[in-house]
Amino acid sequence: MPAASDDHDLRIACEKSFDFSGPDYARLFEAAATGAFAHPLWLDTFYAMLAPARGAAPVIVTGRQPNGRLAFVLPLILRRVQGIRLLEATDLGVSDYAAPVIDPAIRPALAADTTLAARIRAVLPAHDMLRLRPVRPEAVADWRIFLAAEPQPADFSAHAATLTAPYADWRRTAFSRSFQKYLDRRKKRLLKNPAVRLDRLEGPAAADAVHRLRDLRSGRFAGDPIQTPDVARFYAAIAERGSGAGFCALYRLSEGDTPIAYVFALTTGERLLYLLIGADYDNFGRHSPGLVLYDLMMEDWLARGGRIFDFTIGDEDFKADFGTAPTPMFILTGTPTVLGRAARIVFAIREKLRHMRGDMLHRTVSTKTSET
Repeated sequence: MPAASDDHDLRIACEKSFDFSGPDYARLFEAAATGAFAHPLWLDTFYAMLAPARGAAPVIVTGRQPNGRLAFVLPLILRRVQGIRLLEATDLGVSDYAAPVIDPAIRPALAADTTLAARIRAVLPAHDMLRLRPVRPEAVADWRIFLAAEPQPADFSAHAATLTAPYADWRRTAFSRSFQKYLDRRKKRLLKNPAVRLDRLEGPAAADAVHRLRDLRSGRFAGDPIQTPDVARFYAAIAERGSGAGFCALYRLSEGDTPIAYVFALTTGERLLYLLIGADYDNFGRHSPGLVLYDLMMEDWLARGGRIFDFTIGDEDFKADFGTAPTPMFILTGTPTVLGRAARIVFAIREKLRHMRGDMLHRTVSTKTSET
């Protein structure tokens, strides 16, 4: 496949290896403000650990200005799924938002370049289907600058709450009266024990907590990605490396030496992104530990200067209880081959069935179970 295109002063290349930990990408990431799933640590770990474990080849498209400065990076992977060559965003079940990383100063020129998509297509590996998911509304137009992909609404949304100080006042207006009463009763009952505390773990302790969180989730969710060793190792690496750097927030609610619940989250700027919870419902279920932990985390995040508490994707009922607003999500697809067009239909049917099974499971679980 062609390695690079040098037309129009912008050097475009498709790279199998790229230094996400280096200063060039750090500068681009800071300027782009793309979010946690484009963070240098996240992508560096994703390509080093998770992608090879899943048989996914890196496809990293870069655009550099004549002075060598990065104008954009498109983080992609290529893998075979049921015989289909699938080119996709860095998802693999762990990334909730997919977006290109673009220097905002260069974006207008990129959007106006009518030859850019063709030049990028010339350096891409052969593929039957392009799939970009999940994509927030603001990233749809950005992806279409570079790739021939049509957006379709996803059958799920993302949910986030915008916090304001003081927390008690915000909570009083954001939560329904009935939910406040329900939560306050359980919170009071749990916190009356002075041995109950909230901690944010760092380093090896954060990595160990990921495995404990995984064990608490075991058997609760069909197809839970963290139950696979490669995903658990990936999250543990992010927790260990990212907790001290202010990128990963690993919360633990405990009673003395006994863990009650854990939450794995990412943080960038003023936004915290909740990803995973594991709670000991066998011993603490009557306290609704997950709901109590979310409440304590929101207060802690606001006290640390945070503003957005992002519950990310998924339409679980409990998210609305916490004063969130929904954001519609999109999936972008392109099918350059006949095989890809057929696969798109099959994948769409399979995704629909998967969500139907998930909805059926969701309707059968109790309130405490829906805290995930």
